[in-house]
Amino acid sequence: MILGFLYSLQHLISILVYNKKFKFFFIVSSVTIFIVIYCLKPDTYDIPSYVAAVDSPYFEPLFSFLIILLRPFFNNRNVILAIQFLIGVLTYLSIKLYIKNSKNKVDKCISLIFAFFSTAFTLGVNNGLRQYLASLIVFIAIWFFLNNKIIYSLIIFAFAPFIHLSSSMFYFLIIFIIYFAKKKYFFEKEEPSSRLELSLNINLVRLLFLTISIVLIILLPIIISYTPYARYLNFNITEGRVDFTIKYLPILLIFLLSEYYFGKIKKEDYIFSQLRIVRAFFIIFMFTFIFFNSLNEMASRILSFYFTLEMFILSLSYVKGYRKGALIINLSYAFAINAINVIGKI
Repeated sequence: MILGFLYSLQHLISILVYNKKFKFFFIVSSVTIFIVIYCLKPDTYDIPSYVAAVDSPYFEPLFSFLIILLRPFFNNRNVILAIQFLIGVLTYLSIKLYIKNSKNKVDKCISLIFAFFSTAFTLGVNNGLRQYLASLIVFIAIWFFLNNKIIYSLIIFAFAPFIHLSSSMFYFLIIFIIYFAKKKYFFEKEEPSSRLELSLNINLVRLLFLTISIVLIILLPIIISYTPYARYLNFNITEGRVDFTIKYLPILLIFLLSEYYFGKIKKEDYIFSQLRIVRAFFIIFMFTFIFFNSLNEMASRILSFYFTLEMFILSLSYVKGYRKGALIINLSYAFAINAINVIGKI
């Protein structure tokens, strides 16, 4: 478990970035640890399955096409390695897109390091290639939507379903949440006339989130039963998977602690604030899954998407000066058993 130890150690020493004297040491040590981990780690979880499927890819059309495109130039393992490298490049570009307004180059570098050691990236590049790749495309499309470039957003999003269908479904859900928050909070022409009115608006948002969650919980099994993902229903029961409640409770705790230090949602931090609202919805949404044991594997898929969302929030919060909230999220990854396991047992 040396590599897992190095992964945890990198997160623990992230506390050094709060002293300017140690930022350079943190950057150099993190890059060194990253190189050591990815040069030595064995293939784990779904990677051997992806390698085996290169000869006859059966995935979504665009991902299968990418494999077929690379196949004449590389052996099976290197085809997947090229895709993993592509995922790394796309992670870099997507994070750069969100933090591009930051003027501090050192903080931007640290923000990128946080992303490349996040649970989302670690699981995505070492296990769920398609889901993570599609999620990155969704969040790039979301960035364009948040910047009122609707056509560009839709064009970019159009690629996601052809890489991983279920992950791309979250795009329209997030768009709805952003649009609702935009109308009810960010671009409200008049301030609430009283604290009561403000409280009623907040309660309305909470009720809406809860209602949507319950409706989705009811409809998702019905919809999914008619798709290729129907095998995930009752999957954790048949395969002996870890109960989703055990996965969810630490995530909930980190959410509450980080949001406490992020503080009030600010209209001037529009993109960051909107992502926080979306994150709050997913926390409420996932909470409802703990009452439905047969949906645990489905909930785990949603949790993977949540990790990608949290990666963007982590990187953005650091460059925007929400250092304590960012530190809590990043330190929590030191104990992310799923990420440590996927790195391997060397």
